[in-house]
Amino acid sequence: MTIAATTALCLPPLEIEALLQGRMMVATSHTFRNPPQFVLCPTLEQESSPQLRRRYRPSFLRSIKTAPAEKAFQKTVRNEQDCVTTLYAWAKFDACRIYTQSHDLEALSKLTIWTAEYLQELVHIQHKIFLMMLQVYRFERPVPMIMKPPTEDKAGCYSRLPYAPTQRSGEAIISAEAFKRRKQQLFDLMPPPHIELEALQAELVQLRESGLGAMSLDRDLRYLLGWSRTDQTLLYDSDLAWIKHISKAGHSDDSHGFNLLVRQSLNKIGFRTSVSIGESQHTEFDLADITPPKDGLGIYCKAPYTLVGHCLAEQSTRTFVTLTQHQFSEICNAYLQPNNPTVAVRILFSADQLTDTATQTAIEHRINIMRPETLQRLAELQAQHPGCIDLYKLKPCLQSAPFGENADDKINQFIEAVLQQLEVRAELIRAVKNCMNNTGEESVGTDAVFFLYASNAAQQSLPELSRQEVQEALVELSSPLSGYLGRVEDRDALEDRRSHRFYFLRELHVEHSILSTVY
Repeated sequence: MTIAATTALCLPPLEIEALLQGRMMVATSHTFRNPPQFVLCPTLEQESSPQLRRRYRPSFLRSIKTAPAEKAFQKTVRNEQDCVTTLYAWAKFDACRIYTQSHDLEALSKLTIWTAEYLQELVHIQHKIFLMMLQVYRFERPVPMIMKPPTEDKAGCYSRLPYAPTQRSGEAIISAEAFKRRKQQLFDLMPPPHIELEALQAELVQLRESGLGAMSLDRDLRYLLGWSRTDQTLLYDSDLAWIKHISKAGHSDDSHGFNLLVRQSLNKIGFRTSVSIGESQHTEFDLADITPPKDGLGIYCKAPYTLVGHCLAEQSTRTFVTLTQHQFSEICNAYLQPNNPTVAVRILFSADQLTDTATQTAIEHRINIMRPETLQRLAELQAQHPGCIDLYKLKPCLQSAPFGENADDKINQFIEAVLQQLEVRAELIRAVKNCMNNTGEESVGTDAVFFLYASNAAQQSLPELSRQEVQEALVELSSPLSGYLGRVEDRDALEDRRSHRFYFLRELHVEHSILSTVY
């Protein structure tokens, strides 16, 4: 759907944050009649912490303490009149209700982020509260707009944007079923059914970055509470903050920084004891007698199998354009140990192109050339789908021809194969969900999933699967460690796995790298 409206509803930044989180689906308005759709525009907020504590409930303030809520709406001042205001979402107006009674405001406070004290203040000032139900849609990309920012006294009012932020928007943040259920709850002013879970989710925000377990629980809680769709409750690994800089570092003149990111990436995908070779403190591997070449830094990993590598940032040396045959052979012999049978894998990480002579040397020494973009794709994939990179499956890929620059293509083919496996499992999960919706049953059998997958696989450019392969994938997805599907265990299932029945728990959303496979 394309939003082309120039009408904007002005709201405090934290209230837009709550709408984006799906934590809230209402906003105050100064009128009972509202436009059918409009952009959400943050006001220029200048409130102090005591004022925020009086306006918003403590659980909400805890939930955004470490989130980029305030940073998300920072504005870069250009002059006294205009600044850059970032727009993140637009909304569809659904309904409006009027509230004035104290007991209604108490109940309303429990269903929103506002304190009862603040709602009472609004009624005292405005005599009534116009509360509208909004179905919110996030823009695919934030929209920066140069404009005079609305002041905080404009909250709840409409303003005209300089131009319409036309772009395609995704699905609504809250699913249609959850929106209908929560709207009725607001109409009836029924107390929230899961107060304890809401409190737990608020506390999890403080721990969310500490591990994927906390992230996973936070995601599932938000879905259970009806705050988000299953395909929008994505795990966010904080390591993505440095992973996105790998390609840039490989094309820079910072060899040390690139070396550090390569070591972190290898640890991220599962290698252990990744150290820089040639540094005096790392003598446990009997490498102290090696004189490191002037250009680049070496890497050594000893588990789950031996990997020896070398990092060369492109602009620091222009290595493969100017490096002599003797210098390149020195790197191969010193760090990549061609005659050492215990070295399972040899990789040279570089963005530069090889000369013909260097290419031949790399092939002779069975050296894989991996581009920074490819390493970034591997690390991103592991961060977005933990455990999807099987290093023992990657090992034969790295040990077999082609070597040299063509090795980068085979590694990208390995990445594409992993992504396809994830896409297959995502389609099987959707098939279970759709079968349940179509039949109204609480669980479905393998045959139904097999036939639905087969009918959709060709359209999705996915491989055909046998019934046995579908069965094995469904059992895998219903394991406690996966948690995408549930499995009904009955007497027949214990005797014959083909009689297993499955039910939907949550979707698998496959993330693709923004980096192209063609460099």
